[in-house]
Amino acid sequence: MQLLAIPVVALVCLYWACRILSRSWLSVRVSRWVEGAFCGLLGTISMYAWGVFEGSPFDIEETCRLNHGQQWDPDAAGPGSLFPLSNKCNATYELVPAYVNPLIYLGIATVVVCLGMALHQARTQRKNRPEQEVE
Repeated sequence: MQLLAIPVVALVCLYWACRILSRSWLSVRVSRWVEGAFCGLLGTISMYAWGVFEGSPFDIEETCRLNHGQQWDPDAAGPGSLFPLSNKCNATYELVPAYVNPLIYLGIATVVVCLGMALHQARTQRKNRPEQEVE
């Protein structure tokens, strides 16, 4: 349990540090979108790590046989892939849970949309800012 607590505490500290820094450097409208992109990135990285650890065991033959009750067939399974995450025991059984890849794609889309909106907000604010007089 302690091994899980250390990365979680580190991610929370990283989130708050980025939140404080983005609030001091950016306007509130822009920093909200940057925070959303950062949260989406953390969620995407977490889901990818979950999929890698869940679907890529050290001994695939033993994991398939003992944990999942499946026969391991190296010819039918083929090599695993890292994007999209895939690792099969045989031609019909996938070790990576089915919800992992769609959530990774959703996280990537969230990051792209949030960053795009942050850029749009920053550009809109810059256009609407009144010109300052030079003395």
